[in-house]
Amino acid sequence: MISVTAYEWIGLFIGMIIGGLAEAWGISNPEVLIRLGKWEDRLFIGCIAIAIGAGAIVLYGLSALGVSFHWGIKPDYVIGVALGGIIFGTGIAISGYVPGTVWMALGEGRRDAIYAVLGGLLGAASWTLIYQTSFGHWLTTYLNFGQIYFGGKVGTDLKLGFIIAIVWAIIMFVIAYTLPRYRKGKSCAYLSTHKNYKLDAEEEKEYIETANFLMEGTSMPIGKNNLPEKVNYHWTVSSKLFGVTMLSVGIIIGLTVVLEMFLHQIFGESTTYSWIVAQIWLPAGYWQYSTIVVHTIGWEPFSDIGTLFGAFLASIFFTRRFQAFSNVIPPSWKERFGNSQIKRAAGAFSGAYLMLLGARMADGCASGHILSGDLQMAVSSLEFFIFVVIFLLLVAHIIYRR
Repeated sequence: MISVTAYEWIGLFIGMIIGGLAEAWGISNPEVLIRLGKWEDRLFIGCIAIAIGAGAIVLYGLSALGVSFHWGIKPDYVIGVALGGIIFGTGIAISGYVPGTVWMALGEGRRDAIYAVLGGLLGAASWTLIYQTSFGHWLTTYLNFGQIYFGGKVGTDLKLGFIIAIVWAIIMFVIAYTLPRYRKGKSCAYLSTHKNYKLDAEEEKEYIETANFLMEGTSMPIGKNNLPEKVNYHWTVSSKLFGVTMLSVGIIIGLTVVLEMFLHQIFGESTTYSWIVAQIWLPAGYWQYSTIVVHTIGWEPFSDIGTLFGAFLASIFFTRRFQAFSNVIPPSWKERFGNSQIKRAAGAFSGAYLMLLGARMADGCASGHILSGDLQMAVSSLEFFIFVVIFLLLVAHIIYRR
């Protein structure tokens, strides 16, 4: 049995890899997830599907060969996970953020990320209070089927797990290949495998528009024929290059999650918010849940700090999207609510509050549930993801419809 346990500070470097790649991808910009909620840009779904598929095959394949991993499958307490997914999806639609992208946006110098951090901390604190009550206890114990994956209880038959992982990966790859990024056109995975494919005028317009809003508010305009220009605009010239890039990012992120599990650490983002709250409350002797968080936390605070710095370095030297906390409001939000900084601050704060409340209620977020949980084929994570998507689309339609 091969087993390795890494020091917690190594999470800094893992976080920097994820933060840098995600910032280059553009996920630190809240407009990306808002447009996903409006079903206008589905890049997030495609990249996550690639990461899940690639990671699942490697994880269960190596496990079947005797490699030891830290399994992070979340227990499936049906009501609590479903309610958490509903609240989480609603919060994403309002704020445009998930727990990890808040730190990335802060590193990118986005002003509304400051309010999102504060809202997230209050959301995590609220769940800490709710958890102490009989209602919180009921949510986490009623219809609780424990840590189960698609093949039953993890670790009982890893060869069966590997076979299921192959089927699961095929499903993920088919989704990534067939789901168009925009309303018309092809997926990034399709572009990467069809070198002769030409973007039509409408599809190319979508890519150019995406590049423009990602660069909005940048404090360092890009030049010509240099690396930042290629990062932000090359897909308007070479769509297949962009497809290969996004395909590679998805695979790298999936394998990075597997690496964290191999190093016997937990991959997650929302726990850091509860950890910060616990550091504030514990000196006063408050609440059992804060004690639990402090004793179970892995390298999440380190990886989140790394995520922030990775996004910062990428935005300074790689994409030049650093905004220096200037007055920039996501286009979809501006179109619906105007250019008011107060309204956007309220939206970022309240959306992040709901998003963290839902994440802590369900015991996972976009990282701990949707990415690493579905990569491990956890039943609770699939349930969470379904409710998140339904309410992200529903609430975004209500909020941003014209």
